[in-house]
Amino acid sequence: MHHRTRHIARLDFTRGWAMAAHAHGFQELVLVVSGEIETTMDGAVTVAGPGMVKFHPQHLPHTERALGSRPPTLLCLCWDADAAGGCADWPQLAADRTGRIRMLMEWMIELSPPHDAASEAARDGLLQAVALAYAGSGQGADDALVLAVRGWVRAHLAQPIYLDDLARVAGVSRFHFNRRFHAASGMPPMRFVRMMRVDEARSLLLATAMPLREIAPRVGFADEFQLSRVFREVTGQTPATIRRKG
Repeated sequence: MHHRTRHIARLDFTRGWAMAAHAHGFQELVLVVSGEIETTMDGAVTVAGPGMVKFHPQHLPHTERALGSRPPTLLCLCWDADAAGGCADWPQLAADRTGRIRMLMEWMIELSPPHDAASEAARDGLLQAVALAYAGSGQGADDALVLAVRGWVRAHLAQPIYLDDLARVAGVSRFHFNRRFHAASGMPPMRFVRMMRVDEARSLLLATAMPLREIAPRVGFADEFQLSRVFREVTGQTPATIRRKG
């Protein structure tokens, strides 16, 4: 099975955005960064909030509209699949529990548009990783727990965050929270927090001209030096490299 990237972009919509019934001649994954999106497709209505990913199979009509007062920001990935397809059993909605799908999609955006054959091959390789991650996502019993923690962490990124804080959000003891969260997300909760800090720093690097010394406290780091060190540990690249590529 081979997928070929057609288009990927970060899209910012206005409050009240909506799209009438439409269908695509390609496959599409949409990750919700902020806001909420209601989708009606194949007789089912789903609502996707931050950290959720929805799948629109090619040629299947669907409608979409923004809910609530917050304008939605979406990562939209479109691709052409070979005859084998491989998407027939994919869920229409799943949680990006680990944040891995968003990180891969952001990396694809950094490589777009590809300026040579190597970057195009790298972007298509990342697409294969996104497809693999989504195909194995499904719906877990603790999706709600992971999404609740993700939302709380995102709202408190500028503050110190401790395991006790996260356990209180989940309403369980530290021991049970640590075990359940690790099983649901595939990583320890404090590593998850660190990845979210780095992910938000990456978004600010790409979307603003803000210097590192201003980004660091916004995402919970003591200074730009700690941010740079952790950023490189998580992504394998420096913040300056990410900003140049963006």
